[in-house]
Amino acid sequence: MSRLTTIFEYASWGALCLSLTGLLYTPYNPMEQDFRSLAFSSASSAHWFGIDGLGRDFGSRLWRGSGNTIAMALMALSLNFIIGLVLLSIEQRGPRVLQRIILLGIGVWVAVPVLLIGLVIMVFLKPSVVTLIIAVSLGNVPLVFRQLRILWIEQRNALYVLATETLGAGRRHLLLYTLWPNLRPDLMGLAKLILAISILELSGLAFLGLIGDPDFPELGAILKQNQSYLFRNPMLVAWPGLILSTLLFLVHLSKSRSY
Repeated sequence: MSRLTTIFEYASWGALCLSLTGLLYTPYNPMEQDFRSLAFSSASSAHWFGIDGLGRDFGSRLWRGSGNTIAMALMALSLNFIIGLVLLSIEQRGPRVLQRIILLGIGVWVAVPVLLIGLVIMVFLKPSVVTLIIAVSLGNVPLVFRQLRILWIEQRNALYVLATETLGAGRRHLLLYTLWPNLRPDLMGLAKLILAISILELSGLAFLGLIGDPDFPELGAILKQNQSYLFRNPMLVAWPGLILSTLLFLVHLSKSRSY
Protein backbone atom coordinates (compact mmCIF):
# COMPACT_ATOMS: atom_id res chain seq x y z
CA MET A 1 0.00 0.00 0.00
CA SER A 2 2.82 2.39 0.86
CA ARG A 3 4.49 1.63 -2.48
CA LEU A 4 1.29 2.48 -4.35
CA THR A 5 1.01 5.68 -2.34
CA THR A 6 4.57 6.61 -3.28
CA ILE A 7 3.82 5.98 -6.96
CA PHE A 8 0.77 8.24 -6.80
CA GLU A 9 2.79 10.94 -5.04
CA TYR A 10 5.57 10.98 -7.62
CA ALA A 11 3.05 10.83 -10.45
CA SER A 12 1.22 13.84 -9.02
CA TRP A 13 4.44 15.84 -8.70
CA GLY A 14 5.32 14.89 -12.27
CA ALA A 15 1.95 16.10 -13.53
CA LEU A 16 2.33 19.42 -11.67
CA CYS A 17 5.80 19.90 -13.17
CA LEU A 18 4.39 19.06 -16.59
CA SER A 19 1.83 21.83 -16.14
CA LEU A 20 4.65 24.28 -15.40
CA THR A 21 6.37 23.42 -18.67
CA GLY A 22 3.46 25.18 -20.35
CA LEU A 23 5.18 28.44 -19.38
CA LEU A 24 8.03 27.55 -21.72
CA TYR A 25 6.41 25.45 -24.43
CA THR A 26 2.97 24.89 -25.95
CA PRO A 27 2.15 23.25 -29.31
CA TYR A 28 0.75 26.55 -30.62
CA ASN A 29 0.94 30.16 -29.51
CA PRO A 30 -1.90 30.43 -26.95
CA MET A 31 -2.38 34.14 -27.69
CA GLU A 32 -2.44 34.15 -31.50
CA GLN A 33 -5.67 33.71 -33.45
CA ASP A 34 -4.16 31.35 -36.00
CA PHE A 35 -7.31 29.25 -36.56
CA ARG A 36 -10.14 31.76 -36.86
CA SER A 37 -11.77 29.75 -39.65
CA LEU A 38 -11.99 26.80 -37.22
CA ALA A 39 -13.52 28.72 -34.30
CA PHE A 40 -15.58 26.51 -31.97
CA SER A 41 -14.25 23.36 -33.62
CA SER A 42 -14.35 20.21 -31.51
CA ALA A 43 -11.37 18.08 -30.56
CA SER A 44 -9.32 16.63 -33.40
CA SER A 45 -5.97 14.93 -33.94
CA ALA A 46 -4.33 18.31 -34.57
CA HIS A 47 -6.12 20.13 -31.75
CA TRP A 48 -6.87 17.76 -28.89
CA PHE A 49 -9.02 20.26 -26.98
CA GLY A 50 -10.52 22.00 -29.99
CA ILE A 51 -10.45 25.68 -30.98
CA ASP A 52 -11.89 28.47 -28.85
CA GLY A 53 -14.25 31.21 -30.03
CA LEU A 54 -11.39 33.50 -31.08
CA GLY A 55 -9.62 30.91 -33.21
CA ARG A 56 -6.88 29.85 -30.79
CA ASP A 57 -5.73 26.34 -29.97
CA PHE A 58 -7.57 25.67 -26.73
CA GLY A 59 -5.17 22.98 -25.54
CA SER A 60 -2.26 25.43 -25.70
CA ARG A 61 -4.24 27.99 -23.72
CA LEU A 62 -5.16 25.41 -21.09
CA TRP A 63 -1.56 24.23 -20.79
CA ARG A 64 -0.24 27.79 -20.46
CA GLY A 65 -3.12 28.62 -18.12
CA SER A 66 -2.41 25.73 -15.76
CA GLY A 67 1.27 26.70 -15.69
CA ASN A 68 0.41 30.31 -14.89
CA THR A 69 -2.01 29.25 -12.16
CA ILE A 70 0.56 27.04 -10.43
CA ALA A 71 3.37 29.59 -10.83
CA MET A 72 1.23 32.36 -9.36
CA ALA A 73 0.16 30.09 -6.49
CA LEU A 74 3.82 29.28 -5.74
CA MET A 75 4.65 33.01 -5.67
CA ALA A 76 1.73 33.68 -3.34
CA LEU A 77 2.81 30.75 -1.16
CA SER A 78 6.38 32.05 -0.90
CA LEU A 79 5.26 35.57 0.01
CA ASN A 80 2.75 34.13 2.45
CA PHE A 81 5.38 32.10 4.32
CA ILE A 82 7.82 35.02 4.39
CA ILE A 83 5.23 37.29 6.01
CA GLY A 84 4.17 34.53 8.41
CA LEU A 85 7.75 33.79 9.48
CA VAL A 86 8.53 37.48 10.00
CA LEU A 87 5.43 37.93 12.16
CA LEU A 88 6.25 34.78 14.12
CA SER A 89 9.81 35.94 14.74
CA ILE A 90 8.59 39.30 16.01
CA GLU A 91 5.89 37.66 18.15
CA GLN A 92 8.34 35.24 19.75
CA ARG A 93 11.20 37.68 20.37
CA GLY A 94 9.54 41.09 20.57
CA PRO A 95 8.24 42.94 23.64
CA ARG A 96 5.07 41.67 25.28
CA VAL A 97 3.00 44.60 24.02
CA LEU A 98 3.98 43.86 20.43
CA GLN A 99 3.20 40.18 20.93
CA ARG A 100 -0.31 41.00 22.08
CA ILE A 101 -0.84 43.39 19.16
CA ILE A 102 0.21 40.73 16.64
CA LEU A 103 -1.99 38.05 18.20
CA LEU A 104 -4.95 40.43 18.35
CA GLY A 105 -4.36 41.54 14.77
CA ILE A 106 -4.20 37.94 13.54
CA GLY A 107 -7.45 37.19 15.37
CA VAL A 108 -9.18 40.01 13.47
CA TRP A 109 -7.35 39.29 10.21
CA VAL A 110 -8.53 35.69 10.05
CA ALA A 111 -12.13 36.90 9.69
CA VAL A 112 -11.36 39.02 6.60
CA PRO A 113 -12.12 37.19 3.31
CA VAL A 114 -9.60 37.16 0.49
CA LEU A 115 -12.05 38.90 -1.83
CA LEU A 116 -12.31 41.90 0.52
CA ILE A 117 -8.52 42.07 0.77
CA GLY A 118 -8.31 42.04 -3.01
CA LEU A 119 -10.87 44.85 -3.32
CA VAL A 120 -9.02 46.97 -0.75
CA ILE A 121 -5.71 46.43 -2.56
CA MET A 122 -7.36 47.51 -5.82
CA VAL A 123 -7.90 50.93 -4.25
CA PHE A 124 -4.14 51.40 -4.41
CA LEU A 125 -3.14 49.06 -7.27
CA LYS A 126 -4.67 48.35 -10.65
CA PRO A 127 -6.09 44.87 -11.30
CA SER A 128 -3.16 42.73 -12.41
CA VAL A 129 -1.36 39.46 -11.82
CA VAL A 130 0.72 41.12 -9.09
CA THR A 131 -2.41 42.44 -7.36
CA LEU A 132 -3.90 38.96 -7.44
CA ILE A 133 -0.78 37.36 -5.92
CA ILE A 134 -0.58 39.97 -3.16
CA ALA A 135 -4.27 39.56 -2.29
CA VAL A 136 -4.05 35.76 -2.03
CA SER A 137 -0.79 35.81 -0.06
CA LEU A 138 -2.16 38.34 2.46
CA GLY A 139 -5.44 36.47 2.75
CA ASN A 140 -3.72 33.30 3.95
CA VAL A 141 -1.29 34.92 6.39
CA PRO A 142 -3.44 34.25 9.51
CA LEU A 143 -3.71 30.52 8.74
CA VAL A 144 0.01 30.18 8.06
CA PHE A 145 0.99 32.23 11.11
CA ARG A 146 -1.20 30.21 13.45
CA GLN A 147 0.05 26.88 12.14
CA LEU A 148 3.68 27.98 12.22
CA ARG A 149 3.27 29.22 15.78
CA ILE A 150 1.72 25.94 16.93
CA LEU A 151 4.47 23.90 15.25
CA TRP A 152 7.25 26.07 16.66
CA ILE A 153 5.97 26.10 20.23
CA GLU A 154 5.31 22.35 20.13
CA GLN A 155 8.76 21.47 18.81
CA ARG A 156 10.72 24.13 20.70
CA ASN A 157 9.41 22.88 24.06
CA ALA A 158 9.81 19.18 23.25
CA LEU A 159 11.91 17.18 25.70
CA TYR A 160 14.47 16.10 23.09
CA VAL A 161 15.08 19.76 22.15
CA LEU A 162 15.47 20.82 25.78
CA ALA A 163 17.84 17.91 26.37
CA THR A 164 19.95 18.84 23.34
CA GLU A 165 20.07 22.44 24.51
CA THR A 166 21.09 21.36 28.01
CA LEU A 167 23.98 19.35 26.57
CA GLY A 168 25.40 22.57 25.13
CA ALA A 169 24.19 22.56 21.53
CA GLY A 170 24.47 25.96 19.86
CA ARG A 171 21.59 27.75 18.20
CA ARG A 172 22.71 26.78 14.68
CA HIS A 173 23.10 23.10 15.59
CA LEU A 174 19.79 23.17 17.43
CA LEU A 175 17.97 24.60 14.43
CA LEU A 176 19.59 22.57 11.63
CA TYR A 177 20.05 19.17 13.25
CA THR A 178 17.41 19.00 15.99
CA LEU A 179 14.45 21.16 15.06
CA TRP A 180 14.49 21.18 11.25
CA PRO A 181 14.29 17.39 10.66
CA ASN A 182 11.18 17.25 12.84
CA LEU A 183 9.63 20.46 11.53
CA ARG A 184 10.17 19.68 7.85
CA PRO A 185 7.35 17.11 7.32
CA ASP A 186 4.75 19.35 8.96
CA LEU A 187 6.00 22.42 7.10
CA MET A 188 5.80 20.57 3.79
CA GLY A 189 2.28 19.45 4.60
CA LEU A 190 1.30 23.02 5.49
CA ALA A 191 2.91 24.36 2.31
CA LYS A 192 0.97 21.92 0.14
CA LEU A 193 -2.28 22.79 1.88
CA ILE A 194 -1.71 26.52 1.34
CA LEU A 195 -0.70 25.83 -2.27
CA ALA A 196 -4.04 24.13 -2.92
CA ILE A 197 -5.94 26.98 -1.24
CA SER A 198 -3.94 29.54 -3.23
CA ILE A 199 -4.70 27.79 -6.54
CA LEU A 200 -8.41 27.83 -5.79
CA GLU A 201 -8.44 31.45 -4.59
CA LEU A 202 -6.33 32.72 -7.49
CA SER A 203 -8.62 31.16 -10.06
CA GLY A 204 -11.69 32.41 -8.21
CA LEU A 205 -10.42 35.99 -8.07
CA ALA A 206 -9.28 35.81 -11.70
CA PHE A 207 -12.77 34.64 -12.65
CA LEU A 208 -14.16 37.74 -10.91
CA GLY A 209 -11.85 40.00 -12.94
CA LEU A 210 -9.14 40.93 -10.43
CA ILE A 211 -6.47 39.71 -12.86
CA GLY A 212 -6.94 42.81 -15.00
CA ASP A 213 -6.30 41.45 -18.49
CA PRO A 214 -9.31 39.22 -19.34
CA ASP A 215 -7.27 37.51 -22.09
CA PHE A 216 -4.46 36.43 -19.73
CA PRO A 217 -4.15 32.62 -19.94
CA GLU A 218 -5.03 31.54 -16.41
CA LEU A 219 -7.60 28.85 -15.65
CA GLY A 220 -10.06 31.12 -13.85
CA ALA A 221 -9.74 33.83 -16.49
CA ILE A 222 -10.13 31.26 -19.31
CA LEU A 223 -13.28 29.94 -17.64
CA LYS A 224 -14.68 33.47 -17.38
CA GLN A 225 -13.78 34.31 -20.97
CA ASN A 226 -15.61 31.27 -22.35
CA GLN A 227 -18.61 31.49 -20.04
CA SER A 228 -20.70 33.09 -22.79
CA TYR A 229 -20.01 30.06 -25.03
CA LEU A 230 -21.53 27.59 -22.59
CA PHE A 231 -24.43 26.55 -24.84
CA ARG A 232 -22.48 26.79 -28.09
CA ASN A 233 -19.52 24.65 -27.00
CA PRO A 234 -19.84 23.47 -23.37
CA MET A 235 -16.34 21.95 -23.36
CA LEU A 236 -14.79 25.43 -23.52
CA VAL A 237 -16.19 25.90 -20.02
CA ALA A 238 -15.86 22.32 -18.81
CA TRP A 239 -12.15 21.85 -19.55
CA PRO A 240 -10.81 24.75 -17.40
CA GLY A 241 -12.94 23.56 -14.47
CA LEU A 242 -11.86 19.95 -14.89
CA ILE A 243 -8.18 20.88 -15.09
CA LEU A 244 -8.47 23.11 -12.03
CA SER A 245 -10.10 20.27 -10.09
CA THR A 246 -7.39 17.91 -11.29
CA LEU A 247 -4.64 20.26 -10.09
CA LEU A 248 -6.22 20.43 -6.65
CA PHE A 249 -6.52 16.64 -6.57
CA LEU A 250 -2.86 16.26 -7.56
CA VAL A 251 -1.79 18.55 -4.73
CA HIS A 252 -3.92 16.46 -2.38
CA LEU A 253 -2.17 13.28 -3.56
CA SER A 254 1.24 14.86 -3.11
CA LYS A 255 0.43 15.47 0.58
CA SER A 256 0.24 11.78 1.43
CA ARG A 257 3.78 11.33 2.74
CA SER A 258 3.74 14.48 4.84
CA TYR A 259 1.28 13.09 7.40
